[in-house]
Amino acid sequence: MISREVARHGGRAGYRAGPAEEAARVGRSRPKMFAVDRSPRLREVVTGLLQIGWSPASIAGRLPRLYPTDETYRVSHEAIYQWVYATPVSTLARELIALRTRRTARPDFGHPSLVSQLVLR
Repeated sequence: MISREVARHGGRAGYRAGPAEEAARVGRSRPKMFAVDRSPRLREVVTGLLQIGWSPASIAGRLPRLYPTDETYRVSHEAIYQWVYATPVSTLARELIALRTRRTARPDFGHPSLVSQLVLR
């Protein structure tokens, strides 16, 4: 691993610890976009499924089946959790998103699913 670090920052002759450390710090601190925010369509689908009570794990597992040819819809459940927890509470409340522990009612399985309406847009 050290050889990669040295090679990345000028090789044996040009490596300097100070500039290498600064480059690493800048690389870590850059603002990174959450996976769910990369695509407005993905964000819309994830938000819609969270609103009707789906868990992030269920959403991450279902998206590849709903959109088998579209790589835009590939996201892990960890990425969905990171996005939810990084989103301000006021925004979550405005969009009516609550994780399972705060859900007030279970979805009515006797009626056609809202998922089909959401996905077929």
